[in-house]
Amino acid sequence: MTIKDIAILIGVLAGIYANLAFQDSLAAGQAAADAYGGLHKPSPALRASERRGRITIYDQIPVAQVERALDEQFERIESMMFVRTQYPAADGGVDSDDDCD
Repeated sequence: MTIKDIAILIGVLAGIYANLAFQDSLAAGQAAADAYGGLHKPSPALRASERRGRITIYDQIPVAQVERALDEQFERIESMMFVRTQYPAADGGVDSDDDCD
């Protein structure tokens, strides 16, 4: 092998490593862009990262969506965390948990 071959090999390996290292964050960015879609219809990349132990945090999701997810996505409960869940308020607005219990 020449030095040129070694340099090409190192470049290819660096590209493969970067792809593997950042694919979860790219998938998470897509899930964040469509929170309900990622919650109710997770992408294959999100499911794979959850199998590896990743926890997805869902922020400010309405309580009805949280309850639906807990009913329909029971096998994923260990991989989901809900913060600042929104509850309907008497005045027609929404109240939010402060998550300090």
